[in-house]
Amino acid sequence: MKPHYNILFIILLLFTFSSFSQIPDSIPSTRQQIPDSAFDDMGVSVSPSSMHLTIKPGTNTVKEIRVANDTKQHYKFQVGFNDFEMGRNGKPLSLKPNEGKYGLSKWITVSPSYFELNPGEKIKLKVILDIPDAPEAYRSSWTIITVEQVIDRQPLDIGNNPKRVAFGINPSFGFGIYVYQTPPNVVNDSLSIEKFAYHIKDGNQRIEMIVKNLGDGIGYCYSYVELTSLSTGAQKKLQVKRFTILPGFFRDFFYDLPKDLPAGKYNAVGVVDFGNNKRIIAAETEFEIP
Repeated sequence: MKPHYNILFIILLLFTFSSFSQIPDSIPSTRQQIPDSAFDDMGVSVSPSSMHLTIKPGTNTVKEIRVANDTKQHYKFQVGFNDFEMGRNGKPLSLKPNEGKYGLSKWITVSPSYFELNPGEKIKLKVILDIPDAPEAYRSSWTIITVEQVIDRQPLDIGNNPKRVAFGINPSFGFGIYVYQTPPNVVNDSLSIEKFAYHIKDGNQRIEMIVKNLGDGIGYCYSYVELTSLSTGAQKKLQVKRFTILPGFFRDFFYDLPKDLPAGKYNAVGVVDFGNNKRIIAAETEFEIP
């Protein structure tokens, strides 16, 4: 017997807003694998995965989004927008339309906003960015352009019992393209390391680094930690992290220490690199492994 709960359809997106992962930190392109065992090497792809723009207010520009259907199925897609704020872990937090002062979607038009792709077909979407000569345009702004599969809803059979209600799930998939706009007047070089400390959590030893963007520009950065044994002088560089940090927001980073790190006293230096050798900030701490 079919489960009967409520007459409503839920489109279960295989991507949700939170599953856009971190602010790309960064992916070369996006490909969604279609669950068809006969064509495992095929899928629907969208590129680029992000756009980094420096448009002067009072001007406009046109970009492209390329969508390719390399499957043997027909698909329909709808284009939309998600303005967002950044969580401390780098994941986007969705905003309501016109809620955030940094929302870029109000200045973007995508054509076509609805399209269909036959098997093997490709399309180029035209992205028009028209940035006004207005005070709010002289600061950084951003959004996510979403390309979501459109599912035709099928009627549910609730039988002859009028008290029965039906529950249906239509799985679908989608993509998110991050768009960052930094006008030429903005300089991305005002970051601060707010905390840099060693601690143990759940038996794991790690270094915690908290970074804040104090400026009005979007920071595209690298961070890493270098360890030096104070007894032997041996050095070790921990994982390099590439990240984006938005104006006024924090990012939290955790660097797990190697489990085979010998006992003794250590010096740790945390570095944030702006991608420019003239702009590097650092913090330092010492700790002891018993």
